[in-house]
Amino acid sequence: MIFYPATVLLLLLTFVVQEFIPGIPMAQYATLFLPPVFFFAASVAVPFPMMLLLAFITGFLWDARYVPGVFEPAEKAVHSLMSTGNHLPELDMAGGGFGFGLSILLFGLLGTFLQGVRPLFKRGRLELPVLLVGFTTFAWLLSEYMVMTFLRGSLHFPSAVWTKMITDTLLAMLASPLIFLVMYSLAGLSRYEIKYEGLRYSFDGR
Repeated sequence: MIFYPATVLLLLLTFVVQEFIPGIPMAQYATLFLPPVFFFAASVAVPFPMMLLLAFITGFLWDARYVPGVFEPAEKAVHSLMSTGNHLPELDMAGGGFGFGLSILLFGLLGTFLQGVRPLFKRGRLELPVLLVGFTTFAWLLSEYMVMTFLRGSLHFPSAVWTKMITDTLLAMLASPLIFLVMYSLAGLSRYEIKYEGLRYSFDGR
């Protein structure tokens, strides 16, 4: 099955592309978090075991790249949610960050949610998948920010944080149709059949 290794390779490629995606200054440096968005979009196209593998890869690489104390954090890391200008304030959290491996758990849980609503895609329209990608992106950002602020000793939600999370979510929703198109094209080329409960959709036209 070519579809599965190709999906993993595309996921790895998103981490490379992420390094070159700039923030938008007028929107509290809102950023398209491409690897998580790709994972959320792929979660509705792959079976549960493959989703868990993608969740592990996405969470492991994300934490390895952006959790303080593992590698030097970059401005496009999730904890940039705390930024209100051109720089990131230092995060003084016990244990060197909010914990390596947390993202794996969050992606696994959110991916499971997307798997659970697969029967709702019976009509084959993109409106619901796009909304779900936006919802899971916002839930992921909010969850990680809440953990970070909890470890810092207070739950503080300035308006800039809400603005950035909302704009990040909107960017994810704008990018998700293109990712779905890539997934569908890849499925067609590899003759992979995406199966939803109650729906049989074959890419070879049968």
